[in-house]
Amino acid sequence: MKIVKVAKKNDNTIIVFLDNNEKLFLSYEVFLKNGLKKDDEISESRFSFLIRENQKYFIKQRAYNFLSRRSHSQFELINKLKQKGYDSDLIIPIIEELKENKYLDDLEFSREFTSENIRRKRWGMYKVKSELIKRHINRDIISVVLAENFNPENESENALALGAKKLKLLTVKPLAKEKIEQKLYSYLSTKGFDFEVIQKVINSLLDE
Repeated sequence: MKIVKVAKKNDNTIIVFLDNNEKLFLSYEVFLKNGLKKDDEISESRFSFLIRENQKYFIKQRAYNFLSRRSHSQFELINKLKQKGYDSDLIIPIIEELKENKYLDDLEFSREFTSENIRRKRWGMYKVKSELIKRHINRDIISVVLAENFNPENESENALALGAKKLKLLTVKPLAKEKIEQKLYSYLSTKGFDFEVIQKVINSLLDE
């Protein structure tokens, strides 16, 4: 196959016309990177290579788009790209490149994710741990992040703040003390606090 004409479709897309009436739609970056020009011979293998490179380019752009909105774990980003219909064998090299260039870092993601959810939602340690596991974060990373962010003092502080808000809602209508205890325990458990912390918080709130 020979290139008979090169035309610009838009600012980011080049159309390469071939002498067998086929067309290649390539990103401007892929076109320039491969030094294509009129009268170049394109073998079947090079034709396939160019298509593959073009797909990788758009996968990378999609990945950058996701990452510009918020940080992602490696697992999350792979899943999102797969949902867009991209093949795993094209996704993985892009993921490795993003990791190498520090655009994708499970440790930094986990730190940001943990800090944000403690600050905004006052999640307890077990809730954070569970959510990080769901995102396939390495257990060594999870251990580091939990050690950095949790101690008995801030766990009790956050549980008490959440418990106090919940208690206000529960006491709008008359409820037996046992029922209030059950509801507080259930609520604080879903927020990731352990039995000992929850029990101290319940005792403190109900004694008051």
